[in-house]
Amino acid sequence: MPWAAERGRDAGSRSGRDDRVGRLARLLVGAVLTGIVAGLGGVLLLSLLHLVQHLAFGYTEESFLAGIEQASALRRIVALTIGGTVVGIGWWIHRRIVRSTVSVTHALHSGTARMAIGPVASDGALQVVAVGAGASLGREGAPRELGAAFGGRIGSWLGVPLADRRLLLAAGAGAGLAAVYSVPLSGTVFALEALLLTVRPRAVVVAALSSASATATTYALLGREQTYRLPALELSPVLVAAAVVVGVLAALTAQPFRASMTHARTHAPRGWRSAVAIPVAFAATGVLAIAYPEILGNGKALAQDLFSSPAPAALAAGFVIAKPTATWLCLRAGAIGGLLTPAFATGAALGALVAALWGMGDGGSETAELALMGAAAFLAVAQHIPVTAGLLALEFTHVGLAFVPLLALAVAVSWLVGRGARRMHPLSWPRVARVRAAVGARRHTADRPAAADQPDDADPASGTGTPGRA
Repeated sequence: MPWAAERGRDAGSRSGRDDRVGRLARLLVGAVLTGIVAGLGGVLLLSLLHLVQHLAFGYTEESFLAGIEQASALRRIVALTIGGTVVGIGWWIHRRIVRSTVSVTHALHSGTARMAIGPVASDGALQVVAVGAGASLGREGAPRELGAAFGGRIGSWLGVPLADRRLLLAAGAGAGLAAVYSVPLSGTVFALEALLLTVRPRAVVVAALSSASATATTYALLGREQTYRLPALELSPVLVAAAVVVGVLAALTAQPFRASMTHARTHAPRGWRSAVAIPVAFAATGVLAIAYPEILGNGKALAQDLFSSPAPAALAAGFVIAKPTATWLCLRAGAIGGLLTPAFATGAALGALVAALWGMGDGGSETAELALMGAAAFLAVAQHIPVTAGLLALEFTHVGLAFVPLLALAVAVSWLVGRGARRMHPLSWPRVARVRAAVGARRHTADRPAAADQPDDADPASGTGTPGRA
């Protein structure tokens, strides 16, 4: 009967609406839970980081920069050697037990969107211990990875579809970044720009809820702390030209930085060789830190030092070389860690060098301004995350909106010059690229470095390009 058929259609329509509403509700609850758990994970990892730093360098109340400057040269070398031995053996054991690991990128494109929490947590703890002992690696990789693992698992617990589990997994990675640096906007945009590669409203809402929840959790447990402190900024017309110069130089230097770090990761030793190489590389980093103690750790100490006071041209040039060298040593030996803050600090050193050569280091805030522009511009190209890089610079420092145009100009110039340089490079020409792809496919064998040895931030903008960990 017609009325019965119409009633059936209405019932089916209401049932479909109820299913969609229920699915959306579970997704939003999952986003908040992912953020809270990522925040808790970030708090635990930060506590472990500070504990290792205090034990390694023997300071209590001062900052990490003050601690490493007060520590003797011998203590720096010994602390790094011991730390390298601990994490080298730890990773060797970890890789023998956990034969197969899944990176954030691989999980995002897999048929399950899940990562094993146990191996992720143990690997993350080793990453944090390495950074706390002074290794020149980013601390953000571990919380991103842990947040992603919990995001995928929470999605499974809530029974959401695979597409929504992928949203939660990426949002968890962004929430981990937001938690450890108190950068909710940057965490949101990182998940969208580097992992999901979309700005669909559904993805934006999920990523924003997770990052906001993670940041609120760390605020509640650790309080609110600004990552970097800058002097009062004094804007001037000459900074427009300086922003262009910094952007161009950042693009040209970030390209070899990116290539060298990728090479270091993909050619790192395996097995017991890595357990031997890591303490040697960490000890070499300690020797390098005799002249440049600020290079130790993830790069926060170096960037803060450059933001606080002008650096002579020779010292700034030394930082531009020493920081990426120390990071390359750690990665080449087989250590695992992020590149976000090492790239940020290297860019800050580049900006400080430009300020010194330009004659801006005699007073005022010009050095801090160019250092900040250099940090954002360098990070944009080194990690292929231009929007996230600009937002990170703003949220790290809380500079006023008046500085946004200059920062955006430096990042835009760097990104455009970087894209042009990549297209002009002979290895990127179409025929050469096809040959390289064919050779790479033939070399994709069991001898290739494991996914666990290559963090996802090797190439986040392209779905992290180099398979590995976040």
